[in-house]
Amino acid sequence: MIEKSSHVSRRRYEREQKARAEAEKLLEEKSRALYLANEELNDRSDKLEEAVVARTIELQLALEQAKAASIARSRFIATMSHEIRTPLGGMLGMIDLLVLDEECEEKTELLNYAKTAGSSLGRIVNDVLDFSKMDAGVFVHEDENVDLRALIEGIQILAQANPDFPNRQINCHIAEDVPQLFVGDASRIRQVISNLVSNAIRYSTDGPITISAHSEDHPKGALLTLEVRDHGIGIPEDKFPDLFKDFSQVANSLTAKAQGAGLGLAICKRIMDSIGGKIDVESDYGEGSKFWFELPIEVTVSDSSADIASQAAPAVVLDGKHVLLAEDNVINQMLITRYLTRLNMSVELAENGRIALDKFNPDTFDVVLIDIAMPEMDGLEATKRFREKWVNHTIPPIVALTAHVLDAIEEDVSIVGIDRVLTKPILFEEFETELNSILSTAAVSMDAMSEQPEEARSIVRLPAGLSKELFSYFLPKELEELSQKFVNDGKAKASDISQALEEGDYVTAKSHAHSLRGSSLSLGFNDLAGLAKKVEELPEPFQLTVAQELAGQISLKVTEVEESFAPSSELPS
Repeated sequence: MIEKSSHVSRRRYEREQKARAEAEKLLEEKSRALYLANEELNDRSDKLEEAVVARTIELQLALEQAKAASIARSRFIATMSHEIRTPLGGMLGMIDLLVLDEECEEKTELLNYAKTAGSSLGRIVNDVLDFSKMDAGVFVHEDENVDLRALIEGIQILAQANPDFPNRQINCHIAEDVPQLFVGDASRIRQVISNLVSNAIRYSTDGPITISAHSEDHPKGALLTLEVRDHGIGIPEDKFPDLFKDFSQVANSLTAKAQGAGLGLAICKRIMDSIGGKIDVESDYGEGSKFWFELPIEVTVSDSSADIASQAAPAVVLDGKHVLLAEDNVINQMLITRYLTRLNMSVELAENGRIALDKFNPDTFDVVLIDIAMPEMDGLEATKRFREKWVNHTIPPIVALTAHVLDAIEEDVSIVGIDRVLTKPILFEEFETELNSILSTAAVSMDAMSEQPEEARSIVRLPAGLSKELFSYFLPKELEELSQKFVNDGKAKASDISQALEEGDYVTAKSHAHSLRGSSLSLGFNDLAGLAKKVEELPEPFQLTVAQELAGQISLKVTEVEESFAPSSELPS
């Protein structure tokens, strides 16, 4: 019995041993398989990481190549614009001077034909260049204070002065609810309105052209609606869809005479789409057309008047005004000098920015006309040095004359403090109108200061760089309070931006930056607005070091504004 029990125990032991051996073998196999799987996973992880790094490098390289291509396209377009517009401007200017002097009617008629053809060529060149910039993605928008009434008045004056369409009546009706100033791209809005007015004139033969505008409440601030109505031949309804297409024209009896490329309305639509607006048309065939656009706007100064004429600056007599002309091109020197001489204005010529800097004195000149592209020292650097060397408010208006694409220099022009840009070619009538406008605006700013008692002016402290336009709307004491409020708010906004960036709160940081940019533009601190805009445009997720550097620059710039406050007695009276 004991022997049998021992036998059973041995068999059980053997089974347990065998089971244990099998379990250990299975465990070893599973461990081996798990080890191999883990090795394969690590290998694949390494390969995936290498692939991600390689792909990231490829994408970064592609992005850099795309940026380089975009910069190259932008430079090419700017260069082509300059190289085409410079000789074209010289040619049209000389024709303009010949027309003014020619007494023979037959020769005058031929010269006017040449002038019309050249102007048409210039318009087509501008449209093609704008279209190319849009396709290349280098069509830049820049926010600034927009005075719609002044802008429309300028368009109206230039359109009525067009010798190709004499005696055309252009009426303006701007509702009281349209804000006096709002933030927007003034040059692009002007381009759209000018194109609509030009089309209204060219595609109608009689009857008035009416420009009207009104606004209504909108979450952004206000919704601006502007209409341009004519009493021309009208447009068939089935042609509406083709109006805003590239290189498209509606065939009619005036199309050939208008001499267009079919790009004007297409460019207007692209501009409106890019700034958040909408453009469309209503027309009764045979009776006339109404082109209109709607644009959400951010209001900065709401007080307004319905009468444009009451807002207009007083007329300035150009006779006897002294001009500093900085221009290196011999043809343009001759052309602009002749223009100024005809306006009975004296001119001091400087062949480049360095010479202009040597000759400049705030008490000597009433306006500075300066070319952008010059040897030794260009117009941008010269203007920057003007602002550094003399008190900002003692410097007369500085006007850039350029054949460059405005987009390519717009930011630089704003930063250095150029007051106005005139794009070549510039015809005599346009030149005279623009000079009147420029000097009238400057006169309004001076009058606003001189009307205040000396005691009141002497105790008011204002920051350097404050927009001259504001003197037309505010008293000096009000500007002092507004500027101090801006500085206090700017400090708080700079701190809020910095804190939000450190916490990775993109939305809050960009919201504060947007608010700061709007107030900076309203007061004329464009460099500070540019820094705020960079924060708004930070990619997500952003590099913290870059973001912190921007926040630091904003804080320093606000401090610079605060430290630049000076007694208003230093302003011209």
